[in-house]
Amino acid sequence: MIRYALLCDQDHEFDSWFDHSSAFERLQKAALIECPHCGSQNIRKALMSPQVSSRRANKPSQDHQPIAKSADKNLQKLQREAVELARKIRDHVQKHADNVGEKFASEARKIHFKEVEPHNIYGKATQDEVNELVEDGIDIAPLPDLPEDKN
Repeated sequence: MIRYALLCDQDHEFDSWFDHSSAFERLQKAALIECPHCGSQNIRKALMSPQVSSRRANKPSQDHQPIAKSADKNLQKLQREAVELARKIRDHVQKHADNVGEKFASEARKIHFKEVEPHNIYGKATQDEVNELVEDGIDIAPLPDLPEDKN
């Protein structure tokens, strides 16, 4: 069994248990997961902090529970805000730059060495290509990975 923190398209938070990770994807595609707050079936995984047990008792003392819950809620809020900012950055780049796909490294070199008119691009590069671009002094930055990219 695996537990996921989930968000609907109205940003309602809830969690649910699944037999395995592929069960979530199957149920999500079939629109069989529903937000308990609003009934939306547009559901995605939310970022969640790992549950790590220590040598001490698995349950925090009563004195620490309110602090832990408050800290967890603050962390979840910050994670949601970070993901939303990353989504805005990626959307902006995709809207205002040309997707050159697998030719990213060669196109970035052409722009850097003024072989073509400067223009904004994005695409894919291998780790070796990225290392070579950086070594050549070519400024590049990765687009942020989003939770839905890994589902």
